[in-house]
Amino acid sequence: MKKKRVLVFAGGPILPVKGMHQSRILNQIISLAVDHQVDFCFLYSKKSQKKENETELIKYCGNVIPIKTITQTFLYKVISKLILQPIFHFFAIPHDHFTLSNLITSIIIAQKINRKRYDLIISHYWQASGFLRFLNKNILKAIDTHYLVEENIDLYFKGHYSHIDNRSLKKLLKRELKLQKKYFNIANLLIVNSEAQLKILKNEGYAKPVIYIPNGQKLDKYLNLPILSELEELYLLFYGSLQNQFNQKALIRLLDNIFPTIQKNNPKIKLIILGADPPSWLYKKTANNPNILITGFVSDIGKIFKKCFACILPIDSASGFRGRTVELLASGVPVIGTENALQSVQITHGVNGIIAETDEEFINWVLKMASDKHIRKAIAEEGRKHAVKNFSLESTHYKLSQYLNNINFSNNE
Repeated sequence: MKKKRVLVFAGGPILPVKGMHQSRILNQIISLAVDHQVDFCFLYSKKSQKKENETELIKYCGNVIPIKTITQTFLYKVISKLILQPIFHFFAIPHDHFTLSNLITSIIIAQKINRKRYDLIISHYWQASGFLRFLNKNILKAIDTHYLVEENIDLYFKGHYSHIDNRSLKKLLKRELKLQKKYFNIANLLIVNSEAQLKILKNEGYAKPVIYIPNGQKLDKYLNLPILSELEELYLLFYGSLQNQFNQKALIRLLDNIFPTIQKNNPKIKLIILGADPPSWLYKKTANNPNILITGFVSDIGKIFKKCFACILPIDSASGFRGRTVELLASGVPVIGTENALQSVQITHGVNGIIAETDEEFINWVLKMASDKHIRKAIAEEGRKHAVKNFSLESTHYKLSQYLNNINFSNNE
């Protein structure tokens, strides 16, 4: 079968991998490269980003195409922080969309892409998809959504933005929804990472083909970690992007309402907070508690995972796919989280993970996991089986490659 020429586009570098969105793009490239000819195009601001991504991704890509526009310069970032962001916030204008999809940036990206002949372009995030407007008509266009604005609108009306300044958020979300629909209408294919998103698109009446590809990963390095039976020390883990507003909200809940009671009942339990870019308030809040360790970004997360008897995720609200949960499951770390935190990875309570909603439920299950090695081991083993069956590269991203083999590229209408 003839290989398809595919270009994957991202609004920023994907190496080093610090977030699950970068992991998704990287694993998509690796999987597509098995059957197709893949190029990667990205925006960058630093020479070090350009060099690392060009050097490493050429292993999988025929061409790596870095682009630097005015919105990626240091001067623009300073002006943006001091002037543009406050103005955009006040008037409820989507700042990321302006930065990534303004007219000049969009035309520059499209001109680069139109020089080559591609069968398919995959753009990651609607905010960075403005260039799709200027592509040659015979190119099939896909948007990998990562999340949907409808998910955030639902969270807004449920009151889950109460922890941030949301005076103009309703207007902002409405504008984002309008822009998202605009680019979805340009695209020929939508790629989603959760069944919830699949349902939303169906209910909203989008006529475009949609393919569901969960955030699969190369699991070998996690599967090699031992499942803890006997514990020398009791480390509880919180794992997630620490710049994410909903993770920060969960951390506040954990530190204020849950962990103090856990410590009171079992003083031996210590908390590790793992994730890139910890906010300054977190250091201040935990400064006087020697039993709380903030790691920041860690390249080898397995070193942390193998110390922990469980991971706690008291996340009331979030959108998209909880990809880091897959790493935990594959590593044999039992996960205790809300239904919201775990629904995208299809956890069955008491079998391959624990669903908890109230502070009391979280406290009780953490204490139980710390003291009962049989329950801990059983859930860890089932969680690992679940990850292998449903979230390996073979069961996720390779499906996209197979899907492309069946597309009629001679007709992009």
